[in-house]
Amino acid sequence: MRWREGTLFQGWRIVLRNTEFRCQDGVRRFASTAILRQSGKRSVVFPEEAFNTREDADEDATSRARREIMAMDSSNVVGEFGGAERIDDTLRKSSQDQLLAAQYEISYDGFRYAFRQYRYDAFGDALRYAKAEYAKAGFVRDENFRPDWQSAYRPTDEEDLLMHQHGIVFAMGRFHYGGYRYEQLRDALAYAIAHPGL
Repeated sequence: MRWREGTLFQGWRIVLRNTEFRCQDGVRRFASTAILRQSGKRSVVFPEEAFNTREDADEDATSRARREIMAMDSSNVVGEFGGAERIDDTLRKSSQDQLLAAQYEISYDGFRYAFRQYRYDAFGDALRYAKAEYAKAGFVRDENFRPDWQSAYRPTDEEDLLMHQHGIVFAMGRFHYGGYRYEQLRDALAYAIAHPGL
């Protein structure tokens, strides 16, 4: 796990915590958490996906941290290149995703995207599969489908502290420790306590 002092943005200091882990297929991936600090206030932006390089993970975390700060400040700000950055751009994309999800019978439980009996870590993967199924001759819509889009799960401050103490990382909807990934924090904690320092 690597810590990196980030930049100051809108009076907030962004500190990045980058973690390397191995996926089940053995591929090395990187995820960065952004910790935001300002005069006694603190917020954490957890990674939603993992990347092939530390740099890409840090860039994603910094970008999402800035959007979080703008949302907390509830105002339009001048972007780093002189143009206005609107805080509703992120909300608009989320709304578009939800509309597409409803159209293609995709639901989201806060961890995974689902189309019929299949589960996906990334919305794009679920959407591609659903579109391919819809394009097949004879495809029949599920008349019982009801749109269900939950808020993304985020560890609490207390959980984040526990994770930090034991070197556990939350990325792509799972808890990662020692090359393994877990659906539940309690399972990751149990393994980390029994096998410290991995």
